[in-house]
Amino acid sequence: METAPRRAWKFKRRMRELLYQLRIEGGTPARQAAAVALGLFIGCTPLYGLHLPLCVVLARMLGVNRIKTYIAAHISTPVLMPFLLFFEVQTGKLVRRKPLLSLRPSQVPAHWRWDAAHLSFWHWKSWGDLLVGSVVLGVALAALCGLLTYVLLRRGQRPPAVEALIEETARRYLDAGLVQCELVRGKLRHDPVYFTLLRDGALPRGGRLLDLGCGRGITLALLAAAGDQHGSAAYPEDWAPPPELQLLGIDADPRRAAIARIGLQGRATVETADALAAPLPPADAILLIDVLHYLQPADQQRLLSRVADALPPGGLLLVREADADAGLGFLSICLSERLATLCRRDWRQWRQGFHYRSQSGWLDLLTARGLIAKVDPMGMGTPYANVLIAAVRA
Repeated sequence: METAPRRAWKFKRRMRELLYQLRIEGGTPARQAAAVALGLFIGCTPLYGLHLPLCVVLARMLGVNRIKTYIAAHISTPVLMPFLLFFEVQTGKLVRRKPLLSLRPSQVPAHWRWDAAHLSFWHWKSWGDLLVGSVVLGVALAALCGLLTYVLLRRGQRPPAVEALIEETARRYLDAGLVQCELVRGKLRHDPVYFTLLRDGALPRGGRLLDLGCGRGITLALLAAAGDQHGSAAYPEDWAPPPELQLLGIDADPRRAAIARIGLQGRATVETADALAAPLPPADAILLIDVLHYLQPADQQRLLSRVADALPPGGLLLVREADADAGLGFLSICLSERLATLCRRDWRQWRQGFHYRSQSGWLDLLTARGLIAKVDPMGMGTPYANVLIAAVRA
């Protein structure tokens, strides 16, 4: 017999899965544009109180996203509703070739004015104008905004296999909460480093991968999801096969490490430890993605020395950091990091600040430790001047 905590956990899990499915349904650009168009048309109708059921039923019938449809229907919020109604009536009068309403307060009919209790909406004499205008204006707004939505989404559309890989990776974090799912999805969609590691075959085919400062374990979860989907239609055909690696992550933040364990679902070992003090196991590849700039300059050197010692000859170190000589791109990184630290309320990091180096400065640190390094830009599609440094132990 199931215990009460177990039943509560299963109920919470089912609710999260339901919300997740509602979030991702109708995910193609055409269906998302249709959801926006449908929601705007419903929001323009004067059927107040029925907008929610109309959105749910019609979106379900048309196979579009119900949540996005209802959000788009909020064009008729209390703030916008008076203006919307006015333009609908004016549009109806224009279509029906009737005199337009005057904008002069003295010429507004009494039944249109505010009385002691409310605006006498239900006593309007222009229901025909309102109905005709709501249909005309609703169709126009739906067509315009739906087309604009489609064009914008089409420009940023990824192949279906890549979208499936993003969703499969984000789905792994359901037990950590929908917020974590959205954070993972956002990182995979907008940060180019994750798919670069997987798409181009930058990682070794086998051995052990150590992710220092793994955070939520997004890289490791992506590799696990890619391994599950490889060989199916849900894996991009033109990508390198995913590596078969023993996955290990280390992060100093217990909360982030706990989230990583949930997302990895036993596919990797995640330890809570300080990379500057904890023993580093030998690894064929080590990742330092956005880690070094959080450390003091002396600690940067010490950590890289420890990492170089943990690599065998031919071992690979991948470092993603900012280029401090990159002008506006580097300024964007500084502002972004400050804002993120403020949102996290990490006052210790705020006081300590960040310690960036130029591209040549990072290379000097690595070559001084017997590593042969090359640099690739890693800011494509973003305003940030990041670089990805691949360093091999000689």
